[in-house]
Amino acid sequence: MNKISILLADDDLVFLRLTTDLLSEAGYVVTPVSSVETCARSLKEAQYDIMMLDMCFPALHDGFGMLDEVHEQFPDLPVLMISGSGHIPDAVSAIKNGAMDFIEKPLNTNHLFQKLKRLSDAIAITSQMRQLQITAIAMRGNSAPMQALFADIVKAAQFDCPVLISGETGVGKELAAHAIHRLSKYGHKNLTSINCASVPKDLFEAELFGYERGAFTGAEKAKKGYFEFANNNSFFLDEISQLPLEVQAKLLRVISEGEIQKLGGKINKINTRIISASNQNLEEMSEAGSFRKDLLYRLNTLHLQIPPLRNRIEDIPMLADFFISEFCSRNYIPPKALSVAAKAWLCEQKWEGNVRELKNTIERGVIFAKNDHLTVVDFTTTKDEARKRSKSGSLREVLSSFEKAYIEHSLKEHEYNIRNTAEHLHMDKSNLFKKISALGIDLKSD
Repeated sequence: MNKISILLADDDLVFLRLTTDLLSEAGYVVTPVSSVETCARSLKEAQYDIMMLDMCFPALHDGFGMLDEVHEQFPDLPVLMISGSGHIPDAVSAIKNGAMDFIEKPLNTNHLFQKLKRLSDAIAITSQMRQLQITAIAMRGNSAPMQALFADIVKAAQFDCPVLISGETGVGKELAAHAIHRLSKYGHKNLTSINCASVPKDLFEAELFGYERGAFTGAEKAKKGYFEFANNNSFFLDEISQLPLEVQAKLLRVISEGEIQKLGGKINKINTRIISASNQNLEEMSEAGSFRKDLLYRLNTLHLQIPPLRNRIEDIPMLADFFISEFCSRNYIPPKALSVAAKAWLCEQKWEGNVRELKNTIERGVIFAKNDHLTVVDFTTTKDEARKRSKSGSLREVLSSFEKAYIEHSLKEHEYNIRNTAEHLHMDKSNLFKKISALGIDLKSD
């Protein structure tokens, strides 16, 4: 594991210097701050593993106000509170207010390192758990909407109740369903799933519930339905909006009573966790009478809404790099890099087919690539796109436009911090300033 980074906030400059030296010698990476302004800026500009916060920070005030702000903006950052009084009520107050631990001044070196070791171990375990969760989720995105979705997936997996996943075609509803299943108590089993749009209307009941021998003409032997295969397991019903009304009534019984009835058979108890997905607005369908309201209420116990790709543009470059790496590895092709202009072009597209369309576009671009790096030309090989380019101007003008859009997006993403933006773009600050000037980019953040 990398060295543990600590943000040390205390307005006692002597204590700050001595403690920084002590922790640095012990192998920690310490950032000392003595004012609220410096503390807030440091939290914004860098990530820390642990925060040590003086209970009287800033001077003449209490540190709980700062603690509240830290927990609101950085809920995963563990805080070790420091007190000069050493009173038990102070420790109790610190823990009640959300601190992970408490230590008093003057510092007992052994106690301090023991507490930091416990926090470091907890960080390592949390990191491992998150990595396992990320692997299980198999979806990618650093944007705020996706991070919130990942947290909801982890939470949904812990409870054995119906989950409804909504979102446009191609956003990854099936991936989300598989992630919930893998993280649940049934994760060691294969997920039972059916696409409701692929089942003929007159076969729905037989497919879902099964039938006994002689239940209808041609039923020469009994057959298990999907629900029987999904007993003591998760069952994913994709495109559930396509479920006929008469079958919806039977599905309602499964959820509310935990019972199924084969065609020509008796009622049996069943234990199945229902996960469903739809790219249609089920509320509108229920108002129109094509989807049962009572079934919607049951399916919608937990609701996950997957954002379209256009609402998380910042994830596109990362997704593109991943799809390139995956496709090249699978086809034994040397890895290829994306040019800045190509990334900007990808960010400018509408992606009505969402992540699925992006993946197909990336794979097609890799196939037609003429060099070891991908440019805008590699993604615009059709006659329609060529005609669009000829109408909109020269290739140089188009590339310049994309480059400007990409830099503007990066500046906005990093709140117009030149250093952070330059690091993100892998550019020197001086070169970035030149680009900003040459492209006529406005640096006003508002």
